[in-house]
This record gives sequence, C-alpha cells and structure tokens, in this order.
Amino acid sequence: MGLRPARERAAPSPAARLAVSLPLAVLAIGATAGGGLAQIHTEWEHYRALVLQAPASVEAAAYGNAPYLLGGGADLLFYAPALIGRVDGMAAGLHRYGSEGTLATLASKGSVGLGDFAVGFQYMRHGGSGAASYPDLQIVAFGDGEPVTEFAASLGYARTLFGAVDAGVVAKYLELHYMRALRDRTLIVDLGVAREFGPAMVSLAVRNLGPDLETRDITDRIPTQLALGISTETFEVGELDMFLTSQIARRRDGEIIPAGGVEISYWPVQGYTFRLRAGLQRVVEDERSPFTFGFAFTGDALTLEYAFQAFDVDGDAHRFGLSFR
Repeated sequence: MGLRPARERAAPSPAARLAVSLPLAVLAIGATAGGGLAQIHTEWEHYRALVLQAPASVEAAAYGNAPYLLGGGADLLFYAPALIGRVDGMAAGLHRYGSEGTLATLASKGSVGLGDFAVGFQYMRHGGSGAASYPDLQIVAFGDGEPVTEFAASLGYARTLFGAVDAGVVAKYLELHYMRALRDRTLIVDLGVAREFGPAMVSLAVRNLGPDLETRDITDRIPTQLALGISTETFEVGELDMFLTSQIARRRDGEIIPAGGVEISYWPVQGYTFRLRAGLQRVVEDERSPFTFGFAFTGDALTLEYAFQAFDVDGDAHRFGLSFR
C-alpha cells in the first residue's frame, strides 16, 4: 500500500545465513546434550528461590525463556549482565500462574561516568509451602499450602573492556518468607561477558552464584546455572522482519536445558509495529508445555506484551508486560 519503502529482492548474504544458522545450531547441540546428560536421580535436588527460576521477562517467556540479546530491554539485567550498557528505558511485567501464583518484575537502566548500571526487582507469591522444594515450576507455583513470598533486588554494572568485550556483574539480595514466618536471606551474584560476531550477539553468563540456604537441617540449594545465549540481528523476509534467539543453560545438577524462539514483526506505519512470537524449551521435571507463544505491539517508545504457556493443571501461565524506551 505504499506505507513501507520498497526493498530490492536479493539472495541471502553469508552474514544473514550465519545469523539464521547459529541459534539453530545452539538448539540442536543443546537438545543432544540434554538427552545424553539427563540423569536418573536417586535423590531430588532441593531448590528454593522460585523467583529466580521463573521467567523474569515477558518477552523472554514467549521465546521459551531465552532472552533476545539485541532487544535493548532493561530486563536483560536478569539474563545477560554484560549487556546492561546496551539497554535503554525501563520494563515491567506481571506473571500469573493460575489463581495462586503471581510474579512481578521491574527493571530500569542508568549511566555513570565509569560505565552503565541497572536496578531490578522481582517479587513472587505462591502457595507452594506444602510442596517439596524441587526445581518444578508447576508443583510450586500451583501448589496448595501456606503462602510463600520471595523477593530479589538486583544492582548491575557493566562496561566495555579493551574496546572489544562487554563485561558485567549483578549483585542480588534474596529474601524468602515461608512456613509460619520462617525467613531466609542471602546475597548472590551474576557474572557475564558478551560480544558481537558479525550479525549475531553471543553472551555467556553464570547466574545465581552464592551460598545455599540452611533451614531446619535441610539444605535448599540456590538455582545456579551457566547459560550460553546467541541472538541474531533482525533480517528481512519479504515484507516482514524476523530474528531468532536461543539459549543453552546448564543447571548445577547437570541438566542441560536448551530453549529458543523467533519473532516475526510487521510495521505498516513508521513507529507502529506488530510482533508475533513463539518459542520452544526443554521441560525437565514438571508437565508444562514446552511450547510458548506471545505477541506485542510497539507504538513509538511504548511496547505492550503478552506471553502464554500451558500447564497440566487447572490454570496456565499468563504474562503481561510494559516497557518504555
């Protein structure tokens, strides 16, 4: 209709082919490793801090909890500490798990003379105190029992080193309230590096490093993980724009969890963009669907987002987000 500038049709460049193939390779390798390294547990790993395991970003949740590293959203603070300097604005999300679980997130970015910083908050309330503390989002988020509240406050800092590599660190204060006013608190950190390789951004991060929680002779482990992420720049497919993103996370119990997603967007008028998102992830313990999807609308600097994931219980995960850049 003449609303979008005409573009020449050309064969995909080697850079574009690389941009498409890298995330797909990450997913393929992760799926193979996950199948080979899956363990038969004689004793379940006990975890706390569901607030650190659930998706912290509505956008990432739509991609199977694999963040888009080139998106510039402030909630990259929760996934890729090294990329804090490349984000802008603020982002807020509200996640509902059936009628019992609620997760709220908020992140914002600023700058100082020696680098960039970001602050973030995550608050979760669920009824999972009567459930075992396994790394099982379904059992805990939809569980019955005395309400549990979890809170994490994050402060991150990043800068570019030697003009080539981005590096960042995030310090987190974690506090848990459960089981008749029983309270645990600890300090943990995330560390990360990132670099662009042609049309792709690659990030390596260690998340949730810190001491475990000791409660009534039970050790509740912090969900530490090592995550490798790869995202492509946006490329054109006819009249549509598209990108791919992927992540492989290795949990401290040895489980390999690959995830990835795609976004297809269309902007009929300059400044207004409609986005369709879909994702796939490996689900280990619980019976939630491995498929996720979502959509978003961007009007100038404001983006409204939604993401969905089905659970095999009376209720699903609905996530709503708002970001401003």
